[in-house]
Amino acid sequence: MKYWVLSFLVIAGCGGTLTWLIRGKILPGFLASANREMVADWKAGLMECRAETGSWPNPADENAFGEQVYIILGADGRRIEGGYMHGRPSRFHGGTVWDVYDQPMRIAITGETVLISSAGANKTWGDDDDVTSDQVKERYTPSTLAQARAASETRAQKKK
Repeated sequence: MKYWVLSFLVIAGCGGTLTWLIRGKILPGFLASANREMVADWKAGLMECRAETGSWPNPADENAFGEQVYIILGADGRRIEGGYMHGRPSRFHGGTVWDVYDQPMRIAITGETVLISSAGANKTWGDDDDVTSDQVKERYTPSTLAQARAASETRAQKKK
């Protein structure tokens, strides 16, 4: 057998194995982890909004929800883009919060609690791969919102 044929077969086998490994093992784990983080971040952002404003944003009202969650006021009434989700990965468009699998998440607000839910990788509600904010561990993130406000204050002071 010619050496180039053998080399081709080895390279093709390695490429196929690598593709199988990435698509079948690595990527699903990465997406599941990212989805859990996104659910936790949405809960943290909404809880921060509630703690500061005294009320929950209304996810049923697309414009009001976007305004309450994504745009807050900094020094001298200037708007800080990103709002309570500043520095946190999030996807909100068309009046819906989306997970990493391009599926709508559910937001259930009851009294003092909020529950964020994702159908998970199989995109089917009510089974074992669903992710809810009461299952995920809140991850440590520095207060990027506080940093954004501090930077806004500094810019305001320099302009005076």
